[in-house]
Amino acid sequence: MIAGINLRQGWLWWVLFCAALIPAAWYWGLFVLDPRALGVDALEVVLQEMGHWALWMLLITLSCSTLRRRTPLPSLVRYRRMLGLFTFFYASLHLGTYVIGWIELDATVFWEDVSKRPFIYLGMIGWVGLLVLAVTSPKAMVRRLKKNWKRLHQLIYAIVILAVTHFWMQSRVSSFEAWIYTLLIFFLLGERAWAKLKGRVQSSRRASTARAQ
Repeated sequence: MIAGINLRQGWLWWVLFCAALIPAAWYWGLFVLDPRALGVDALEVVLQEMGHWALWMLLITLSCSTLRRRTPLPSLVRYRRMLGLFTFFYASLHLGTYVIGWIELDATVFWEDVSKRPFIYLGMIGWVGLLVLAVTSPKAMVRRLKKNWKRLHQLIYAIVILAVTHFWMQSRVSSFEAWIYTLLIFFLLGERAWAKLKGRVQSSRRASTARAQ
């Protein structure tokens, strides 16, 4: 029975891994093999889509704890680390497409862009935060950091706010799409805050009951 559970978990891991790779393989495959299929400006499409998928992966990662509490699928939290690393992967593709493809490593163009479009440096700050989370995600780092690991990984809340602000500030995005992301973030953060508050109330009640006895 245990071997069967491990086998199913292994298959699910690979299914999620391959599914998470599909957007990158699809858009970069088209860009290399048939860029005209992406439209007039194929590079811009790839740049935008990698950013979209970085945000989606961030939201999916953030939702793992909510799904564990609110659905009969608690085992999904096992794959949160992998999904978080895919968030960093897509954010890195987004940043790399901009730096290497869009501005062609031109520092002058970069500083001009940053001065005109402040959402760029907000996105880069978010990427640095994701880098910190990715570097400290291995189990060895969890053991080394101990309680500080959990505190450090609360950076995800600041990162998701930076990400959605970065998205809102772009002139090319639709307000409807931006509102979808924003409402999802409010729901996920609100649910997490409610769960934490509920846990504190229950702990306080248990402590009061124990003292009364």
